[in-house]
Amino acid sequence: MTALSSLGLWQIQRGESKQAMLAQRQAAGKNPAHDFMAARRAEGGSTPAYGLRYTVTGRLDADRQVLFDNQVRNERIGYHVWTPLVLEDGGRVMVDRGWVPLGPGGRSQPPDPAAPTGEVTMVGVWRDLPRPGMRLGGDGVCQLEGWPRVLNYPDVEQLRCQYDGDVANGLLLLDEADPRGFARNWQNQFEQMPPVRHFGYALQWFAMALAVAVIFVVLNTRRIR
Repeated sequence: MTALSSLGLWQIQRGESKQAMLAQRQAAGKNPAHDFMAARRAEGGSTPAYGLRYTVTGRLDADRQVLFDNQVRNERIGYHVWTPLVLEDGGRVMVDRGWVPLGPGGRSQPPDPAAPTGEVTMVGVWRDLPRPGMRLGGDGVCQLEGWPRVLNYPDVEQLRCQYDGDVANGLLLLDEADPRGFARNWQNQFEQMPPVRHFGYALQWFAMALAVAVIFVVLNTRRIR
């Protein structure tokens, strides 16, 4: 019951988060992108607001990229390429440059996508890190060796231990028109899974939890004469 109810609450949180992000993206599309570093300084060093467009300047660390695992596009399995952008203060911003398929060698030989060199300026929408419905046990991602790192739903602490330094708590979705990325259609993600569908899934999880409760009561209560 606890597990099913937790999944229902997670779907509600996903729906509310997506509602807020849709509203912010609609508003952001009417305004120029904000300067990420200026917004971060205004927030006292904390993460800027999710759902807004930002411009970030720094150097892409192509030698230490993260491949976000188990991402499907057009019924094909692949990865989302997260490239760290090193800021002037030494901190990092993870930039999601889009989807790439599995390489010819499968999972034993993950792709190592190229990235521009030198100082670059990237523009995109800032979002929170994707989260799974439930985390089961620990994940020894900090002990993995070799780059790029293939990770499955890392949180910000797991990302920070990969780079032994500050990593902003969030993800910059690179603008779709930017040629320095890969296959991506951020708006399509909202169209395929609108907020109302998350609320529908939440209702299903709560109904399953209720069914478990009813079964428990029926099987474990004794009729008293």
